Amino acid sequence: MNEEKVVAGIDVSKATLDVCIAPSGEARQFQNDAGGRRGLRKMLHQANVDLVVVEATGRYHRAVHISLDDSGFRVAVVSPLQARRFAQALGQLAKTDRIDASMLARLGQAMDPEVTPPRSDTHFRLGDLARARAQLVKSRIALSNCLKEYETPETLAAFEKLVDDINREIDQLEGAIRAVIVDDPENARRDRILRSIPGIGPVTAAVLCAELPELGTLGRRQAASLLGVAPFPDDSGKRVGTRYCKGGRSVPRNTLFMAAMTASLYNAEMKQLYRHLTEKGKPHKVAVVAVMRKLIVLANVLVRDDREWAPSAPAPISA
Repeated sequence: MNEEKVVAGIDVSKATLDVCIAPSGEARQFQNDAGGRRGLRKMLHQANVDLVVVEATGRYHRAVHISLDDSGFRVAVVSPLQARRFAQALGQLAKTDRIDASMLARLGQAMDPEVTPPRSDTHFRLGDLARARAQLVKSRIALSNCLKEYETPETLAAFEKLVDDINREIDQLEGAIRAVIVDDPENARRDRILRSIPGIGPVTAAVLCAELPELGTLGRRQAASLLGVAPFPDDSGKRVGTRYCKGGRSVPRNTLFMAAMTASLYNAEMKQLYRHLTEKGKPHKVAVVAVMRKLIVLANVLVRDDREWAPSAPAPISA
């Protein structure tokens, strides 16, 4: 650990920003508003902070992230799970805002996480729309399942109306997503490339544009890991365990799962992979995840090379 490196950890909530600076231990709390962010920037400048570590908190950390980035600070955004596991590894079981800020500062000193550029307004809007759509799809599934549990006409009519209302809202969100993509040249380019891949339709392409803006800049395993479909070993001594997938971004992963189901039927290369695995005795879900992995690696390469998929010249799937 480099004790000379000055790192600030910020625990973000809707109303407040709890800050702790390492190695000095200086700690303060600011309001999570324009005035509070001005005070925060002044404090960090006075402390000559080298790195700021912020825990991802949905939309609440976005304003402070942009504010600090605009002021020239290096900002790393880490997942809540990573932050909590680090605290547990240090034996810190108590959890308060001030303790969390201190743990984030120590995490920055020990691990020097990569700087995280703020999402553009376009990507933030796309992500917001994509997550809202995903939530409505979950609600539609739950309400549709309710239709199987009732027989009274009045009850069925009530649930059918709710499903119809949600379908209309989903259609409106998909229209808004499409409008955002069309208005942005970079996303329009990515969307065109992604939709050229058999199995990836407008909704999947839009979600990938929104939730995986890194596509085209990643290596093969990075792309799979970001989605949560990279297999990890589970071995110990002479025991060779079953490989497993874990983590990753849930919204694009869930969306790509459905696309992989379609691709395993209508995309010749993916269909061949699916059949090969199932004929070897692999479970259906394992085979679909393998198709997902191949799809996301293929998408990453095509976006990187700025070219559409073509059956006569399939893209290489190594990066």
